[in-house]
Amino acid sequence: MRMLLFQIRNPDDAMLAQEKNCFATKLERLKKDNPFVLNTCNIIGNDNGYPETWTKYDVILVGGSGDYGCVNNSDPWFLKFCQVLRDIVDSDKPMFCSCFGHQALAQALGGNVIKDRSRAELGTLEVTLNEEGKKDPLLGTLDSTFLAQFGHNDQVEVLPQGAVNLASTPKCPIQAYKLEGKKVYSTQFHPELSVTENRERAERYFQAYDPGLAHPDNLKKLFKPSEPASELLPRFIEKFVL
Repeated sequence: MRMLLFQIRNPDDAMLAQEKNCFATKLERLKKDNPFVLNTCNIIGNDNGYPETWTKYDVILVGGSGDYGCVNNSDPWFLKFCQVLRDIVDSDKPMFCSCFGHQALAQALGGNVIKDRSRAELGTLEVTLNEEGKKDPLLGTLDSTFLAQFGHNDQVEVLPQGAVNLASTPKCPIQAYKLEGKKVYSTQFHPELSVTENRERAERYFQAYDPGLAHPDNLKKLFKPSEPASELLPRFIEKFVL
């Protein structure tokens, strides 16, 4: 099984390697019975076989971004990536997106993403499944309220046609969605991050958040373990790929 992780980070960002390791670690338990290869493609400054490279893979993953957003983004790389996301959806390949990927997919398909730092979420927070989420074959395996890792200023305000909202937090009504008739899921939160990994990520990008929220004294208090949420990634592969 071949997996491709799209990354959206500057080439000299230390979080490039950290992000790949985060995804690989959460998927590790699959290797016992289902060996896989996880390769990456950083779409910032990458012209080596992109965008066609994704066609060679069985599963597509899309991660977050510390320095880039979707709102009012008319950069050529972003517009091209939106077309790639539409092509992947049309191909019926399994795809899981988190954070920036969650937002980019929604916008690429005709939804709307907003930037509102007053609704930023950072740390470990409770996510609540709605009725669709509770009966969903993937999200419904979690408790109706569960902890997950967060780090975002932007969020999806309007879902595209064919997307089903599955979960929310008080500040962000669209925390997870799926595409009807597709093997495509998306979360605003980070199932690929552990408590330690999210703290590392926050320390790298703390300047992107409200100074009060990301103050060093607050960062120590914001994070808790969230192991059940990290089961979403291997469970997605088990349910929709294997």
